[in-house]
Amino acid sequence: MKKNFKSKAYHQKRYWIYGGSGTAILGFGLSALVESGFLKHETATTWTWVLAGTLSLVLIMTGINFLFESYSHKQLLKEKENE
Repeated sequence: MKKNFKSKAYHQKRYWIYGGSGTAILGFGLSALVESGFLKHETATTWTWVLAGTLSLVLIMTGINFLFESYSHKQLLKEKENE
């Protein structure tokens, strides 16, 4: 098993940074996705709502990846506490 050499404070800081930013980015991406759906049914051109929808999906996936990274640091923090 890989040895964890980082400090407890390092993992706690990363846990909160990735968790908070991941939640914010995910929420913003979901809001942007809904707005791109509204653009589709209004008078916007096709490329406008397609681009908005694609960028919102990128934001959603980035937020999810940040949340997974936050969870990883939480697991490493628990491992550090059990040492």
